[in-house]
Amino acid sequence: MSAVEHTVSDAMAGKCVLVVEDDYVLAREVCNDLKNHGVNVLGPAPTVHYASLIIGRRRLDGAILDIKLFGQEVYELVDVLMARGVPIIFATAYQQDRIDARYRSVDTLHKPLDLGHLRRKVAAFRPQQPAAPITAPEPATVPGPVRARDSIEDRWARLMFDAMRDGA
Repeated sequence: MSAVEHTVSDAMAGKCVLVVEDDYVLAREVCNDLKNHGVNVLGPAPTVHYASLIIGRRRLDGAILDIKLFGQEVYELVDVLMARGVPIIFATAYQQDRIDARYRSVDTLHKPLDLGHLRRKVAAFRPQQPAAPITAPEPATVPGPVRARDSIEDRWARLMFDAMRDGA
């Protein structure tokens, strides 16, 4: 490991980072790489709803978000994270002009991801000024059995979460 890589790895160690990605292979690759560099990874969360459950009231040092998850955009979650002062990186295939104009200032890495570049961005996460006060979300809950009222996305998220937790 070079001196620069070692410095980046040291700066990442102990940070709590949320990963929101619906591509199982990419999500696992990103999470494993971050964990190997000492990051406490929350996720991966394949839906906005599931990400909200995972973060609960936890303190986050940053978040890596795909913009479109199973057809749903993550902007609602971005608003919540910004209100909490959490630095965000979009990891997306979207070009800048496809990103909602309100969020074009968010740091963006384009897919396919360069994990070295992503690590440097995570190492540079610093708390930001909260955008506006918000009420704290409900505490995270452990995934439970499938309920009839759950959407297909929530069921899929629960399955992915269980598979990744058991296989990690």
